[in-house]
Formats: sequence, structure tokens, C-alpha cells
Amino acid sequence: MLSPSSPVQQLAAVDIGSKAVRMVLGDLNCERHLHIQQRWRSFLSLGASVFRVQSIPAAQILALQQVLQSFQTALPQDTPWSISATSAFREAKNRVEVHQELAKHGFQIRVLTGLEEAKLIHHLFRQQWPELSGTTLHADLGGGSLELSLEQDAQLLWQDSLPLGVLRAGKRPNLSSLDALEETFAKVSLNQRQLVVSGGSAREWAEQLVSEGIFGAHEPGRSIFEYQFLPLKKAKTCSASIFSRLIEMWKPEQVIISRIGLKEGLLLELAEQLSNEKCRLCLGEEVPVLQVNLTQGVIGN
Repeated sequence: MLSPSSPVQQLAAVDIGSKAVRMVLGDLNCERHLHIQQRWRSFLSLGASVFRVQSIPAAQILALQQVLQSFQTALPQDTPWSISATSAFREAKNRVEVHQELAKHGFQIRVLTGLEEAKLIHHLFRQQWPELSGTTLHADLGGGSLELSLEQDAQLLWQDSLPLGVLRAGKRPNLSSLDALEETFAKVSLNQRQLVVSGGSAREWAEQLVSEGIFGAHEPGRSIFEYQFLPLKKAKTCSASIFSRLIEMWKPEQVIISRIGLKEGLLLELAEQLSNEKCRLCLGEEVPVLQVNLTQGVIGN
């Protein structure tokens, strides 16, 4: 709990993803406002190994340990932090051994299910943008999975996690797993449909759209594009193909590309656990990302 004697609490969250390992550091004040102070990233691709050979090799286990040690060293002393892992870690056949090895060095890893990922991201967006109305589909695309949440007038209707990610899919993604969503989409109102997409792939897509001269409204933490102006037939990347297919099926009036996602959701969760109250992320200027480098051989071993 925060007290008047300690008006600001620093806290951090680590996301061990399929494409990279990321950490975000924030300050939580007495008004329960959470401000991002710093970000770190290491391009350690567990998914490149797990989705190919179903396990995490010894070199990557050591590299992950070293990355976590680097992250821990970078934090102010006694900073509360959480470490969570997603699809590559949870699908690794040797995940128990990896978990035990990291625990020897003091790192307790929480392995999220796909639905837990979806809930964290949906909660973040609902807290961040409560003004979103109508029928909204949230889609978070990572290296190994696609997390989906569907809500109508702020009421959650449905959530799912699909094994469709940019590392798993390859250059030509098989989009057949999206076809099953047609029935779910048909049951909700066509009025005021919006699509909110997030994840590193979403941010890259937003940058690509801007570079191609596609007009959008840019706000703290997100960019908003009108459906009619999106070049859906010219998708050049795996992620753009997945997003374009979702857009064709969902037919939103607007597409909102978020610059926040799971790691911020994890940080918000930790803040709410510490304060025992609802908190809100305060978005201002983009905080630069500090790169934690690895030897080339273990990046995607």
C-alpha cells in the first residue's frame, strides 16, 4: 500500500515474449496514476527455437538468465517487479526445467495462459480508454499467438487465444483459424464497430502505414485510422496480412493501433496489487527503449 510518507512507488514488469524479452519501469503516485519512466528490450527469440524444435536450448536458457540479471541490475534497489512469460515459454517441452534453473538464480517466472494474456490487455485498454463505445474487438498479435477480446458497450462478451503469431506463421500465414470467428462476429451489432490492435507487430504496421502516407489521427498511446483509407489488398508483411484479414471480417469503422500492450498490462496489474485499488496509466511522450545486447549466436538459436 502507498502511504503519505512514500508518495511514489517504483515498480517494474518483465514480459518474456516469443520474439523478445522486455521490461518497463513505472512510478505509481498517491493518486494511483502510473507513469512510465523507462523501457528495456533484448531481442532474445525463444519462439524461433520453440516453434521449430519444441524446446528452449541451453544457450538461450543462459542468455535469458543473463538478460534478467541485466534487467534486475538496472532497477533501483528493492523495486517490486513481476516476471511473466507467454506462448513460447508455455509451449516448450522443457519449460519445467527452465523454470527450475531460473528459480535457482532467484527469478520466479509466471507463465501466462493465452486467456490470461487477453484479460490483462483488455483490462488495460478498458482502464485507459473508457470512452470507447459501441462494439470493439481487441486483437493483440505477438510472435506466437493472437489474443482476442470482444466487447459491446463496455461489456465483455467473449475472449479467445489463437496459435497464430508472426514467428509461428512464417512468411505466408495460414489464416484459416480466423474463419471460425465469422460466426461469433455475426452475432453482434454492426453499428459503431471498432478494432483495437496491439503488440510489436501492430506498432510496426502503424509505422508502415505512416511511411506510405496513410492519414491517421495520432494521440498519446495510439493512432486512429479510418477503415476506408487502409490499403488492405497491399499487405506486405505477415502481421499486415493477419490484421488485414481481421479487418475484412470485422468491417470496423475505425482501426485503433495501440502503442501499449501486454507489458503495460502487467505493470498496471502489479500497481493495482500494490495499491489495492484501480489505477490508470498516464501516457505522455514516448519513452526511449534501452537495448540489452546478446551475442549473435543465441538471439534465435
